[in-house]
Amino acid sequence: MPRVLCAYFPAWSLQRNRRQRPDLRNRPIALTRPIANKGNKIAACCSDARRLGVQPGMMQTEAVATLPGLICVEEDLDADRLALVQLAEWAQRFSPVVGLEDAIAPTCLFLDTTGCDACFGGEERMIQAVCEAFAKNGWCVVVVLADTLGAAWGISHLLPSPSGVSGEEGELRNPPNSRYVLIPRNEHPAFLCDLPPAALRLSERTLTLLTQLGIQRVGQLMMLPRDQLAERFGAEVGLRLDQALGHVAEVITPFHPEPDASASWRFDDPIERREVLAKAIDLLLERLQAVLQKRCCGTRLLECTLELDGADAIRFECSLSRPARTAHYLRSLLNTRLEQIRIEAPVRGVCVRAVVLEKIPDDQQSLFDADEAGDEALAELLDSLVSRLGQDAVTRSRFVADPQPELACRFECAVAKAQGFAALTPGLLESVFAHRPLRLLSRPIAIEVVAIAPLGMPHRFHYAGTDHTAVFCQGPERIETGWWRSADVRRDYYMVETKEGTRWWIFRRLDDGRWFLHGCFD
Repeated sequence: MPRVLCAYFPAWSLQRNRRQRPDLRNRPIALTRPIANKGNKIAACCSDARRLGVQPGMMQTEAVATLPGLICVEEDLDADRLALVQLAEWAQRFSPVVGLEDAIAPTCLFLDTTGCDACFGGEERMIQAVCEAFAKNGWCVVVVLADTLGAAWGISHLLPSPSGVSGEEGELRNPPNSRYVLIPRNEHPAFLCDLPPAALRLSERTLTLLTQLGIQRVGQLMMLPRDQLAERFGAEVGLRLDQALGHVAEVITPFHPEPDASASWRFDDPIERREVLAKAIDLLLERLQAVLQKRCCGTRLLECTLELDGADAIRFECSLSRPARTAHYLRSLLNTRLEQIRIEAPVRGVCVRAVVLEKIPDDQQSLFDADEAGDEALAELLDSLVSRLGQDAVTRSRFVADPQPELACRFECAVAKAQGFAALTPGLLESVFAHRPLRLLSRPIAIEVVAIAPLGMPHRFHYAGTDHTAVFCQGPERIETGWWRSADVRRDYYMVETKEGTRWWIFRRLDDGRWFLHGCFD
């Protein structure tokens, strides 16, 4: 007799968000869903938010007014499914047949464990190992092993917890709430009898009708004649009941990881002519483009491997600033890299592979796309420069939240994803950096300063062999670093305007009273 294991993840979307964003743990969180012309509605919320008055179905504005500290995250079903797919791939260590729940928003995995228990020393140890493995990785899960897929699903979702704590209370904050239930062979009907009809995976309309008729348990449906079930509720109730009881077979659709987005070519005889190699790469890029189009994806990292005859293989990569898939565009980048490589032996085979895949949104273009055209031209320029000069030679600045001015900027690869404060709006940039110099020295320069008072504003300073007299001085602005650093930095900054009309940014180091020049506003 077949055995099916169901691993159900209560509040899956909340778990996934808290797992991927540790800053959301132990904080009230709600998932929002956009409603046309009405704003966002709360689709789900954690137990903390419910205790403080937030309920699913509320509008986001009402929920935030009820709980000002509520963290609202937009619902992302694609990200939820992708995370569950990754878990399915990981769960293949317990069974070769792993499948996702057949639903728009799946929340559980099915494993065909027929005969697998012998590898773990019995079903009890196997199901315990599965539950502990998920919990060890930080997931709150309910694992049920039964004879049928329908029974395993219904019992995992609706069987009351013996401790009285619902699975949703875990929500990744308390993984020990994970539990498992082993249903002995041929005893699943007894477990199903006392469960509500929702355990049969019925539609909302059917469940509403059953409630109106006073049917509150699956056992009541089992006692009704089948012809009356079909006459009153259609074929759905009878089919789901037969699937749960094992009278109708239900097969798990196995999960198979998608193969790599790649294309390869092997020559009959090793070749030495570069034009033949370039032609083969062109054909491979066209095949790769077709694969990426089917997946609605583009690549941000393209790898090319040349298998040599009697020598080690050559691998080189092309990084892109935005996902792309057109063969013509990728060809130009690969050819630029290929020109810089010395091939010391005949080529026996070649393979191109899209290493990093990203979705390409299907955006409708407007009539005047000047800004989009400019962004696209910039991306093409960056890709071309990186392909020719290398990633380390083409960089861009990125703002970092650091109080020490010379450390508030980092340089990263120009084709890396934007992070930090890279998306600051012009208005916000003006407000944040209005009191910062246009040119900041990488290292402050020690200067001699004459101050009005020992701890007062600077009156005159000497720099580059010239004395500068201040006619206007603004400050001080105190800047200090955190205590957790090895050496504290404590400075008083002043903006000084001289007789010549130049404006300088200088500071006094509070530890020893020395003065330094750090930047110029002109």
